[in-house]
Amino acid sequence: MCNALRPNDLMYHGATGSAAYDAIQFSLPPIAELVYFHQDRLSVVRHLGARGDGPVRVRSRDGANAALIVNLGSQGRCRGQIGAEQIDKPLLRHHVSFMPPGIEADLECPAGNGALIVAIPRDYLAELIRELGAEVPPAFYMEPHQRLAQLVMMIEQEMRAPSFASDQLVEGLMRAIAAVLVRSNDPSPRERVHLSPAKLSRVLAYIEANLDSDISLSALAAVAGLSPFHFSRTFKLATGESPYHYVSLRRLARAQQLLSDSQLPLVQIALECGFASQSHFTSVFSKALGTSPGRYRRDYIR
Repeated sequence: MCNALRPNDLMYHGATGSAAYDAIQFSLPPIAELVYFHQDRLSVVRHLGARGDGPVRVRSRDGANAALIVNLGSQGRCRGQIGAEQIDKPLLRHHVSFMPPGIEADLECPAGNGALIVAIPRDYLAELIRELGAEVPPAFYMEPHQRLAQLVMMIEQEMRAPSFASDQLVEGLMRAIAAVLVRSNDPSPRERVHLSPAKLSRVLAYIEANLDSDISLSALAAVAGLSPFHFSRTFKLATGESPYHYVSLRRLARAQQLLSDSQLPLVQIALECGFASQSHFTSVFSKALGTSPGRYRRDYIR
């Protein structure tokens, strides 16, 4: 249990740009990196530890966001209080904690311990959970949840090396996280739905018409008249591909077509295929095909 705090014990804050993380109080200067931020969706911060020796005191009182925390260290213990519960647990790599909005935490951990912290706004979490016909799950602390840890790290990996339809991929990963949190991976028979040929045709036409824009999972689900959770399942059953992968393939095909059949500059092709910049387009295209767009065009013309 943490000792009584003096007013000046918790004088340090992060400066990442994530309001949820930067509001946390530390007794030592935190070291952190902003990985991803979306005002209405989520922020991902890699907490690298705190400057100083010995334990660091941490206080979090966030009523606006839930927190999903993947531990990155494997030494020492974490002690203190989360909500009304006293905590004294070992810090083990990839163990996970989940705190719904409004949970208060006063903890003491080794200064060198790191964590990957996902802050999920209350309204976005409610939207994800509502699609599953469930309620916000209860909190848990430093438990072995390999699947949750994997999904969170997949979000970090995608944001560090964005690919086709990154926003859609993150959206899908968050819905998978919600499903794991409420343990609703397998819907009951009465919840099973199918994507009719007519609905599938409308979805595919929508994708083709909007390859130059953001294509969200929510938008595709709305075209099909399904919840995003059920749409993801039925789309893969109908096409053999996840919505994210299908959109990625179509954007790649569009880029190849424009490179071979037009003289548009690379920056224009990037915009036509839904990329924010030529550099992002070049990075993703090269990763997918093993050659740069410019070299692909030269080789094709030759």
